[in-house]
Amino acid sequence: MPKTFLFAILTATCLTASAQNDSIPAEISPFILPGYEPLDYKTGDLNGDKKLDAILILKQPGEDSLYGEETPRPMQLLIRQTDGKLKQVARNDNAIMCRHCGGVFGDPYEGTQIFDKGFSVSFYGGSSWRWAYYYEFRWNAVKKSWYLFKESQSSFQSGDPEATMKNIEIEASELGEVAIDKFNSDPAYEGSKWKVKAVKSFFYDNPKPGSKPRKGYLIKGNQVTGIRQLKNFIEVSFDNGKGVSTSGFILKKDLLKLQ
Repeated sequence: MPKTFLFAILTATCLTASAQNDSIPAEISPFILPGYEPLDYKTGDLNGDKKLDAILILKQPGEDSLYGEETPRPMQLLIRQTDGKLKQVARNDNAIMCRHCGGVFGDPYEGTQIFDKGFSVSFYGGSSWRWAYYYEFRWNAVKKSWYLFKESQSSFQSGDPEATMKNIEIEASELGEVAIDKFNSDPAYEGSKWKVKAVKSFFYDNPKPGSKPRKGYLIKGNQVTGIRQLKNFIEVSFDNGKGVSTSGFILKKDLLKLQ
């Protein structure tokens, strides 16, 4: 993801309220769950059949006042059928971050965009440290669902964004097959324990085979905590025992999982 992405989000936040929702048509009413109201509604061709589909995202009324409660925001994918009517073909209550999941910055939900045979969802939040996430899903005609195609992350310290900017992009080859109904924008912290078995194992900023590693590395016998497992990499945190913690991606082949 280019560095301009995060700064574009900063600009977009002030436009979200006015640009977020398409007009809600009457045909959407049956899909609004009891006790919910629309948060966002977008239309486009989600599966490449040249018909106008839709994504509906719901929220609970008054969620602003429910601080400390992570009330779900159901996302529904609605596909236009041959009879011209919309049908819900996928639903996910964990795809959209909650109203108070953005920290002091406020609601982290930045918006959903539909493109040909796919869609994206983006979030932004934090306090002195700001973060942004961008998820892109694409239609798989064989499996009849949308799969996570790309995940982009950015973070920076608000006092010095140019010097502290960090960008991570994870491609589908590392993410594995994550269908929209199984996706979670806030996955649980793994906390697994690993030991370095290679003589040297370098940290990577981006988990992509063949990419350039950082200068920092671990040595054989070092132990790390696994944050997240990918296909060829594990995102880890390493404590040097002196109060300094280092995080990044390590090649999975260089690590041995501890029981």
